[in-house]
Amino acid sequence: MRHLVCGLSIAFLVAACTSVSAHTEPNVVEGQEVLQSSPAHEVLLKTTSNPRIGQGYIDGAEGQIHFWDAGQGAPVLLIHQASSSSEEFAGMVNALADEYRLVSFDWPGHGMSDDPLRELGVDDFTDAALAVLDHLSIETAHVLGNHGGALVAMNMAWKHPDRVERLVLSGTSGVKDMEAVQDFSDDLGLDEMNRIDRAGQSLSDAWDRYTRYMPQSVPGDILIPYMNNIMVRLRPYDAHYEVLRFDRRPALDAIKDKRILLMQAENDPFVTDQEMLLDILPNAERVVLEDVGLFNFYEAPQNAAEAMAEFLSKP
Repeated sequence: MRHLVCGLSIAFLVAACTSVSAHTEPNVVEGQEVLQSSPAHEVLLKTTSNPRIGQGYIDGAEGQIHFWDAGQGAPVLLIHQASSSSEEFAGMVNALADEYRLVSFDWPGHGMSDDPLRELGVDDFTDAALAVLDHLSIETAHVLGNHGGALVAMNMAWKHPDRVERLVLSGTSGVKDMEAVQDFSDDLGLDEMNRIDRAGQSLSDAWDRYTRYMPQSVPGDILIPYMNNIMVRLRPYDAHYEVLRFDRRPALDAIKDKRILLMQAENDPFVTDQEMLLDILPNAERVVLEDVGLFNFYEAPQNAAEAMAEFLSKP
């Protein structure tokens, strides 16, 4: 199964690269924004092309879990968002690996991890994170989570406080009641976005969305998060649904004693009222990363790495 999925990934990447190259020549079209093209040799998965990153698999409760491990020093666990993969954080390795041991993993049903036989929720993804730490004999770690990964990080700090040192919660909004969360989920239109039509219009629509999400990025940088989204359509479950059902209010109440950094990308369209969390979390501080959006760890990994390193180095 893994070889089949990886083969499909490569086939999609080749086709997407060819399509991008064909449509991003530096021609000026009046009234239209023209994207800069990227040489094909620069469109590389950092997880597989950076020799500082070691990869492996563990046997988890829902099948094999893919993880990577890089660097030395205090451990930092990096938890990606739904419909993404651990590739999300690989761009920070060169900036941080001399001072920190970075560990990330693909949620079950994501990246190169196995598909689960049932729909999983935040508790299940938390268990997967702990299984990776246990495999690596890491008792405690700083934890960074992005978007849905921030909810997994919160949950981990709530239910396993002895395993978590400092928290970085990226891309998480202020508290909403569960009715508002359900309305937000309905408005996302995930079923419509995830459909596949014979003409391929849905794939083109997805590419258009991702160019809007990453307006400062060249096509090669957009391609990887775009392909993550496309590949999730081949998985049995979309984790957004269960993640959005997670009620984080008990978790926020339980982690008030933790040192926390709230991180927000300035142009992230899905983050609202994050500053409200400062009133709930007395030991929290906040940083806004300028000129980046939803996929800030792809767009400007150096900026995110510097913000996190500054926070972790404080006494």
